[in-house]
Amino acid sequence: MMTVETVSCFPRLVTLGLISEAQCEAGERHPRCGDAEAYEGLAQQLIWLVRERIVSHAKLLAIRERSISELGDQNQRERDTVLSQVLPQLDALSPSLNETLLDSLLRDGLITKHEHDSTMAQPFPIVFTSEAQALAHVVDCGVMPLARFDALAKQLQSEEASEAGARRLSIVEEACSTLLALRMAQVAPESASEKSGARGWLVLFLVIGIMLFAGYKGFRWLDAAPACDSSAVTKPILSKMASMAVTLDPAHVFGSPRLTDIREVGHASARHQRGCSAKLELGGESKPFSYVIAPVSDTNETMTVTGTHPAIVEARFARIGSDGSFANMAEPIGRDALEAAMRAVMGDDRPSLSGLLNPMDPTKALLSHIIPERIREIAEIEPIGACRELQRGTRYACKVMVERNDPILQMVGQRSEIVEGEFTFERTGEPGHWRVSDDFQSEFASALHAARVRAAGGGKS
Repeated sequence: MMTVETVSCFPRLVTLGLISEAQCEAGERHPRCGDAEAYEGLAQQLIWLVRERIVSHAKLLAIRERSISELGDQNQRERDTVLSQVLPQLDALSPSLNETLLDSLLRDGLITKHEHDSTMAQPFPIVFTSEAQALAHVVDCGVMPLARFDALAKQLQSEEASEAGARRLSIVEEACSTLLALRMAQVAPESASEKSGARGWLVLFLVIGIMLFAGYKGFRWLDAAPACDSSAVTKPILSKMASMAVTLDPAHVFGSPRLTDIREVGHASARHQRGCSAKLELGGESKPFSYVIAPVSDTNETMTVTGTHPAIVEARFARIGSDGSFANMAEPIGRDALEAAMRAVMGDDRPSLSGLLNPMDPTKALLSHIIPERIREIAEIEPIGACRELQRGTRYACKVMVERNDPILQMVGQRSEIVEGEFTFERTGEPGHWRVSDDFQSEFASALHAARVRAAGGGKS
């Protein structure tokens, strides 16, 4: 019996920029990878990856837009040839592939039979990657009214305790984020005549959006995180920004986003973390953008590249101790204990779905990869000075910077706000445990008021 050794085409798709290394690995690990090996040529392999929900149809459309307008590398002709073969076939396959997801939503009780059939009767813009994206389309195309979607979300919040309820709620939460991205795309500028008033909004949206996105990369760190301007770091950021920009600016009026003036704010070698600062430029507009490169955990070699407020990056990384860790350690309380004490009184870590359907809320509008920590009310807590002893060994006042997501500010397109203040902490009966004092609410209210006054005065106190 003769066997034929097949050679995977997936690495070539990576070289062409059509899939990521992670998607290549996911395809090769897939239990039905042998099916893909039976196909001849890059186009059929790429279609298989989309069929298996490993590669996004929407991302391929975004790549085509970028390839036409700006890529211009030595692979452009081959890449365009593959896309010209793949995209028409995906358009033809979208009804059957999406019906599978709609069937799953129907079984889960997330849509009705009428909503299922009505959606199938309409054209599909893309092949959806998940039940959540399919559910967002059901709402976006008008089959499911917003009021019913909101009621469904509230109902599932009450069922979250069960395993099935939690899974269905996660689908609805992701669908909500996707829906908001679609709504933001619908209010994007429709012509170049609106360019001057809209491009600043678009750049701000990309800054806010990318701050909610974490790019994961399997670096094997030893003594350092990758450099701020490393292509392995900037590539996933720019890729995500380009994808979002195509969604919001399909006519490509403003061109492609760029990162400029990249610099290292600080390198905490003991923690394998690096704080970085840059400018995001698009269509002649520029906004500050900062990010942190850090391992997922102390024992995990996988690194994350996460957008972070510039003020937090400066406070955390501008001063690094001789031991290679952060200089501001909030002693004797400690950074972790200080944050835990504040979060204990500052509400639920998971944001409520209530109000998320406002289409002018850009902070939630991402197609994927939302970081829950970035959209809770208190996104970051950073000590910014030594703690001052008020009562020997038991009571201290510490200066702290807080990054706060204000839903009212977000509705008018503003990013999170920075609140600085001195807050009082008290030692509890348990060793190493601390709590905020009874004065915390008034202390935080005063700090928030001062932040608003500074903002109204252009940053001057």
